[in-house]
Amino acid sequence: MHRSLIASFVLLAAAAGAAPKDDILAADRAFSALSAAKGAHAAFLAYITDDVRLFDGAHPPLIGKAAVAAYYASEEKADPAYAQRRLEWTPAEAEISLDGVLGWTRGTWAFSSPKPDGASLRLTGYYVTAWRRQSDGTYKVCLDIGGADRPK
Repeated sequence: MHRSLIASFVLLAAAAGAAPKDDILAADRAFSALSAAKGAHAAFLAYITDDVRLFDGAHPPLIGKAAVAAYYASEEKADPAYAQRRLEWTPAEAEISLDGVLGWTRGTWAFSSPKPDGASLRLTGYYVTAWRRQSDGTYKVCLDIGGADRPK
């Protein structure tokens, strides 16, 4: 009887620890789905915290949601083909703090866009995203770092 009680507590503890990790993976998948449906800029603005840090290597780090929104607005204005861009990603793993407040996901991304000559541009890469639990229990992105694969 004693062993079964201990085993039950171990299983309950393991299940409780998996739920926040599953929540972060689900949030990352939903984030990517929104990017595919509405565009990367709309998805990022929906999923980032006000104090976010975005590092993609193409420009100096963007710090704060207001800076991200301003950068995105200028980028969309400068590129009339923005609406044809597509960014999607797939998380490969996640971890979460013991208290469930902070976690991260890691995975790969794919970007496609038409070139001015009509050909298609396709880039791939990898990312690490840090997530922070909000007061309503949802997770939002507080740090995103991405890098591109070398051209093939």
